[in-house]
Amino acid sequence: MRQRHYRRGLRLLMAPYVLGAVLLVVLPAIASFAFAFTRFDGIGAPRFDGLDVFADLFASSEFHDSLRATAVIAAVAVPLRVVGAIAFAMLLHRSERLASPGRIAAFAPVVVPDAATALVWLWVVNPVYGPLGIAARAMGFDAGPLLLDPWGARFVFIAVSVLALGEGFLVVLAARRELPGAVYDVARLEGAGAWQTFRRVTLPLLTPVVAFLVVRDTVASVQVPLVPTLVLTEGGPLNATKTLPVLVYEKGFAELRFGDAAAVAMLMFGLALAVAAVQLLFLRRRLRWESR
Repeated sequence: MRQRHYRRGLRLLMAPYVLGAVLLVVLPAIASFAFAFTRFDGIGAPRFDGLDVFADLFASSEFHDSLRATAVIAAVAVPLRVVGAIAFAMLLHRSERLASPGRIAAFAPVVVPDAATALVWLWVVNPVYGPLGIAARAMGFDAGPLLLDPWGARFVFIAVSVLALGEGFLVVLAARRELPGAVYDVARLEGAGAWQTFRRVTLPLLTPVVAFLVVRDTVASVQVPLVPTLVLTEGGPLNATKTLPVLVYEKGFAELRFGDAAAVAMLMFGLALAVAAVQLLFLRRRLRWESR
């Protein structure tokens, strides 16, 4: 009887979350899947066009530019963010004095609203009175408008993405503190230095956590935050920062082509799923090889 009441209580606690997931995630996903095969402007009735919607997208240079911009930003930002999370966790794990302010500094960019983050970066990269422009002129360089250069704008978005490493940092820090101290005592007895201990002991033990972060950050990077892009560059210059989420926004809310927007969203989801599957397959083989 007690177990029955316990299960009933669990169902009651889970009911709001399940209902919210169905209403806010599952049903919109099903509707997007249905609209992805139609031409729909939000006014008239949807017109079924089948795979021709996807064929038109693959033939458009706009989609190729968005795919390239997303891939470039993710390929650079994900390794830097994971390495930064590991470095911060290793540094603050040993320093009790810097632990609390270090955690706040690492996690603060995650909780700051995207619009506020974008406005701060507008000030940072301003070539006239921004700190980056002042520092560049002090070193004798020409401080040009960084956001008007395609690669300069991409590096700004990479920096924005890399600084949002707070969640990964906390995960690595928690995992590091759970590692058994006996293996480090053995390493000290063997005469291993700090770098050898990290490379031969800490990193292999943290491999599952690092693998999780790589997959998670890759999926998150495919869905680059929309608000900073709209505030900083609106997808420019020359479509250098028009990522797939920006393309979804433009197709759906600027051009009122909701069918095309749903198709791009489906392709974005499929791309993230494929990349995550390939990474998980590679990491699983790597873990099997290391366990031999």
